[in-house]
Amino acid sequence: MGLNRRGFLLQSLALSAAPVGSAAWAQAQAKLEDSLVIRTTGGVFEQALKRNFFDPFSKATGVKVVPVAASYGEMMAKTAAMNASGRIEWDIISPQYYELGKLSNVLADLGDCSAMPNVAKEGVSNACGQYGVLYLIGGQVLTWSTQAFKDKRPTKWADLWDQSSFPGPRALPNTGSPWANLIISLIADGVDPAKLFPLDLDRAFAKLDALKPHVAVWWRTGNQSQQIWRAGDAVMGLMWSGTAYATKRSGVPIEWTYDNAVADFGSWGVLKGAPHPNAARAFIDFYMSNPENHAAFSREMGYTTSNKASQALLTDDEKKDLISSPETLRQIINLDADWLEKYRAATLDRWNKWLST
Repeated sequence: MGLNRRGFLLQSLALSAAPVGSAAWAQAQAKLEDSLVIRTTGGVFEQALKRNFFDPFSKATGVKVVPVAASYGEMMAKTAAMNASGRIEWDIISPQYYELGKLSNVLADLGDCSAMPNVAKEGVSNACGQYGVLYLIGGQVLTWSTQAFKDKRPTKWADLWDQSSFPGPRALPNTGSPWANLIISLIADGVDPAKLFPLDLDRAFAKLDALKPHVAVWWRTGNQSQQIWRAGDAVMGLMWSGTAYATKRSGVPIEWTYDNAVADFGSWGVLKGAPHPNAARAFIDFYMSNPENHAAFSREMGYTTSNKASQALLTDDEKKDLISSPETLRQIINLDADWLEKYRAATLDRWNKWLST
């Protein structure tokens, strides 16, 4: 992989370097806590993580993985509250890769990840972000019903607003992370994707005003976004690419485009003061091994993972719906972490007020 248009570098896409069952592995396990709490988004995504990574880690180490489902907004609010109180209940959270550097107040410093050798050995270039490790690569994508639009299909974000050519109800996320909604509004209104930041919020909300009457559902979870399509409650909307992939795989007639999709580059970050810090680091290192599990996860959930050997295990047909080439990656829009840090609270407040009126 290469640079996307905002210069975000993602080139090429274990407890220790010792193999499972070795004396070094057994010695390292003696230092592990007996459980580990990991934030997930719940639903089919959590189940796929459980099958391919959580359960194998527990089998190899004896550490019980406890997943906790929370939206992005809930995750950020809970993390801030735990940090303020000094009572940390979670071990690993999953912020976006681009914002890791802005979360140094709540995330443990992993340095160059040398204590997790599989990250360097098995991970794609730049997988270690000092305050977290890249674990999956996806996008927030324009999605539509192929049953509703058989002859003429949407191709761009502006089509989401076009009720004349593409009539029907829409579905958008309300997960405590409205950045994608704001970005696609500006693109639909004619803003050059290379010149989005700083976001013109007045222009974005004005564009959203025109779409709001047609939004049938503001979904909060991946499971809910899937149910919308199963029930036929929307014919076009914004989805996570992995959830769209899983929905299509289940037989629902939908399709999507990565053109100007908004980055969904998930990372694992260990919280400062985490109750199970050794197990947390052990899991992240374990995650980066076993390319077969990564390939199975990609087949099931439609995300490219950060294990560099896994893509070679996928067929061309299996990779066609993934972000699996530099050309696809260059279509993805990454957020400006400096802007997000400065305007996050005020923008969230404005978003919540706008939704409630």
